[in-house]
Amino acid sequence: MPISLRLPADIEDQVASFSARQGISKSAVIVRSIHEFLNRNAQPSSLQIYEELMRENANNSGDTKRNAERDAKYEGAEQRPHKILVRDAIRQKHDTRSASNTSAKTARLIQAK
Repeated sequence: MPISLRLPADIEDQVASFSARQGISKSAVIVRSIHEFLNRNAQPSSLQIYEELMRENANNSGDTKRNAERDAKYEGAEQRPHKILVRDAIRQKHDTRSASNTSAKTARLIQAK
């Protein structure tokens, strides 16, 4: 889609000289600049945020040990065995889903490369 853009003379001169040195059009220089600007200033998607958090959690294995120790402390104090069974079932389900999601994402990343 055509667009009209008024540039200050000094910027227009810089774009023209850069495009001449690189052997590309002024429009290509401007389009590339806009792409770079948008990529630098874009908000991350929810998937990108999730993947980043998963990578951080995978790198913080010591935190997992601390969480397990804390859970064991609270569960040891708990006198109702049925609650412990439910917690164990939930934890096992979570671990299974996390492992399968992580392996699926890893496989997608490997295929993308």
